[in-house]
Amino acid sequence: MIGARADLVRRYGPFVPTSPPTPPEVVVIGAGVLGLTSAVVLSATGRRTEVWTADDPSDTPSYRAGAVWTPVPQAPLETSLEWSARSLQEFCGLSRVPGTGVALAEGLTLTADGLDGRLPPLTRLSPDLRDARPEELPAGIAAGVRYRVPVVDMTRYVPWLMRRLTDAGGRVRRRRVATLGEALAAAPVVVNASGLGARDLTPDPTVRPVFSQYVVTDNPGLEQVVVDTRDPRRWVSILPHRDRVHLGGVRITGRDDDRPDRELTVDVLRRCREIEPALVDARVQRVDTGLLPSRPTMRVEAEPRDEGLVVHAYGHASGGVTTSWGAAHAVADLVAG
Repeated sequence: MIGARADLVRRYGPFVPTSPPTPPEVVVIGAGVLGLTSAVVLSATGRRTEVWTADDPSDTPSYRAGAVWTPVPQAPLETSLEWSARSLQEFCGLSRVPGTGVALAEGLTLTADGLDGRLPPLTRLSPDLRDARPEELPAGIAAGVRYRVPVVDMTRYVPWLMRRLTDAGGRVRRRRVATLGEALAAAPVVVNASGLGARDLTPDPTVRPVFSQYVVTDNPGLEQVVVDTRDPRRWVSILPHRDRVHLGGVRITGRDDDRPDRELTVDVLRRCREIEPALVDARVQRVDTGLLPSRPTMRVEAEPRDEGLVVHAYGHASGGVTTSWGAAHAVADLVAG
């Protein structure tokens, strides 16, 4: 026995007892864009942070999103404006950092009457905003506005967020939780960024699913983001990335079936090809769907409990990317307070 032990020491070095891992100070539930961004901001303040997620971060609606900083107003509007402006500033900075997947692109929104019309308030935050010249508009379109906009390739951005979290001492764990008390037993502060799961976890009966669907095609050389808002009931978006284009226009509140809808796929392809003829011959790669967490108002709110502090952060629906950095800093402020 002594000889065997000496042989192990010779081959692998002396045995040194390891101390148990240091428990986290903050547990973030959910690895969508808001959960990961909140974890990054909290880790940057020096707090030991863990992200608990039932799903792999690459299997979330955030990862499959077309992900453009999109001027979609949400309630409360003043907060939406503040958080979106903060996120716009962060994304513009990240566009200059290699490896983030963030780039600034030219954008064109087709409108009924240009800047003189009733533009959403967030649209007016867009850099370099101006009326589009006639030669910049698709055939048959009378008015539109031009601007610059951050485009986020989530297949590169989500891994970058995870690396940044790891570099700051945080980590992501695959763990499903049934109650907030499970997380509070592991850390004195819990950030509830569980998205649609907040409906049962919080519980919050005001949370409703919003069905989202994108048709993803090869990129035939497109670089400009195009959004058609002329019909408020049916909008179109063409969101180009390096190796693909996300074609959107599908948001159905209350639908909890995330299976692709063939009729909607055909309709989106038809309308996007009418605006951009280069898409006619583009090969369809796949159809991405997701259920986004909607709520009458976005919720970032502190809830003191006997076991610790819960900060709720969910209900951002399709504005998750647009508000992510602003909301994450609001989460950090509540934790600090």
